[in-house]
Amino acid sequence: MPRALQCLTSAVYYEAGNEPDAGQRAVAQVVLNRVRHPAFPATVCGVVFQGSDHPRCQFSFACDGAMARTPAPAVWLRARRVAARALTGEVFAPVGLATHYHTYAVTPSWNRGLVMTGVFGAHFFHRWKGWWGTPAAFRDRYMGGEPLPGPLQPPALPAAAIPSVTIPIAAPPPPAPAAMATPAAPAAPALPADSQILDRWKDSGQPLR
Repeated sequence: MPRALQCLTSAVYYEAGNEPDAGQRAVAQVVLNRVRHPAFPATVCGVVFQGSDHPRCQFSFACDGAMARTPAPAVWLRARRVAARALTGEVFAPVGLATHYHTYAVTPSWNRGLVMTGVFGAHFFHRWKGWWGTPAAFRDRYMGGEPLPGPLQPPALPAAAIPSVTIPIAAPPPPAPAAMATPAAPAAPALPADSQILDRWKDSGQPLR
């Protein structure tokens, strides 16, 4: 299995394995949106396993031991089909330019600085506010060189080139010309100190719209 497909399948399986099709497609789209955004690694495996060489993973399954369990074959195959369609160009447009999500069970503090794009499966999805959440910000090109699938181990594992795949992003209608006339991209907003995905916060309100 190509590395990008294996990593994206893992994200869909462990983050949304028992969710309806929309929930799985939305998770896959967030991963691919991050690949195109300069605030994140420019590979699928890099995005999925970001932070797994530290205590704070971006996706909790990469750090919490979930991958030690043997996947359920039927559920894995379903997740793989979703991942394969996403990698060959199928865009889940309803999720928009979301780069973050969290479950119904939590309201993490970082979502106050984001804009909700939708609710799919068991998750709320969000994009950044301002220029960093516009189509113009998603300017990174996928160049291949996927690292080995799986949690990172220091020192970093060497990358190996794989055949090129299409990395689509869910793009809303183009912004007004004035919004696209920014001469230079603003500095990337800092990622929250805590994981984007880990369910470590307690309920403290409602997600922003």
